[in-house]
Amino acid sequence: MFKYYLEIIKPGIIVGNITLIIGSFLFASSHFYFCFFLFLYTILGTSLVIASACVFNNLIDSDIDQKMQRTSNRVLSRKILSFRLVFIFGIFLGILGLLILGLLVNFLSMILSIFGFFVYIFLYTILCKRKSIYSTFIGSFSGSVPSMIGYTAVTNTIDIFSILLFFIFIFWQMAHFYAISIVRIEDYKAANIPVFSLIKGILITKKHIFYYIFGFTCLTLLLTFLDYTSFVFLLCSCIINFYWLFLSFFNLKKKNHKKNSMQLFYYSIFVVIMFNVFISIDFLF
Repeated sequence: MFKYYLEIIKPGIIVGNITLIIGSFLFASSHFYFCFFLFLYTILGTSLVIASACVFNNLIDSDIDQKMQRTSNRVLSRKILSFRLVFIFGIFLGILGLLILGLLVNFLSMILSIFGFFVYIFLYTILCKRKSIYSTFIGSFSGSVPSMIGYTAVTNTIDIFSILLFFIFIFWQMAHFYAISIVRIEDYKAANIPVFSLIKGILITKKHIFYYIFGFTCLTLLLTFLDYTSFVFLLCSCIINFYWLFLSFFNLKKKNHKKNSMQLFYYSIFVVIMFNVFISIDFLF
């Protein structure tokens, strides 16, 4: 039974978001102070709120998950767990996460987590996902919140750096998701989900991936030009980001859409990991 509850909190998504928290938290700590328990509480509290959001996403999307090959074997698609118990489980996770952030981290981090939850569940999942091709853009706002939480957990303030992080990860998420939306386009078609690649076409989606990677690269450069990060960070990030841009540009001319988009998808994961590694250790330079 435990494995089913573990599945509905989507551990992969949680781990990905923890990467954003760690990077921004360590960057902020290098300029202020590092507190192990604050670090632990920030990760735990935010992870619980994200887990709660994933549970509610599973509940709301259980009907369309049955229509998609990738998600048809999910716990709620097969009705293995009671919807009522899952609903209670989601509430418990969310409240516990908010309490940890509010009491043991700071009020601002708790408010940001509420904002992320609201955007992901209400604006993205309920209002936009089944109706608009721009739902991914709305959803990217919630996906960028963990980086801000990691930073504000230490600084207790929203400044230019945290805002830049927010927009950097919006651009990253758009390129990341658009790539996988090409790979899984048949699933979205079967579930009647109007993703950008399905409505606008694969070629236009590829062009937008290139634009978002370009935007991500430019915003990353700003971190150094505004004197937040070192030139070592600038050099390392440029090497990785320009290669990503190079892959995206040549992907425009290739016909094996799924294979090349999967390559972009996996490389985008490498990009976000290395970005957070670089800002974590930038104080050394």
